Amino acid sequence: MRSHSRSAALGAALMAGLVVAPTSTPARAVKVSHVTVKMTEYRFALSVKKVPTGTVVFTVVNSGQLPHVFEIQRLKRVTPLIQAGHRYVMRVTFAKPGKYYYLCPVGAHVQYGMFGTLPVVAAAA
Repeated sequence: MRSHSRSAALGAALMAGLVVAPTSTPARAVKVSHVTVKMTEYRFALSVKKVPTGTVVFTVVNSGQLPHVFEIQRLKRVTPLIQAGHRYVMRVTFAKPGKYYYLCPVGAHVQYGMFGTLPVVAAAA
């Protein structure tokens, strides 16, 4: 009787393993774009001229002497105040193509020219 219950338990375990075995369907890879934003007194330099819709990882580097902020107004995405020599990584999702205005809202930095527009284009299918 004991061997019968052991083989039944083993059979149940094997069946459970077959039922929950993962399938080998490939997952669709999500494309993530990367942009380096270099900030100095009173300008931004982006590593690209445009980005596709979807997720973009901005690495914002303050190469200047004063603290700065990188803000994408339309999305209400803002870095903290970044001190000279420091960096901050910000992940942003652009759902729609268009022109996205960015600026440094610190003091009068925007009046000195610390702003720009990032074109976002439809991602290739």
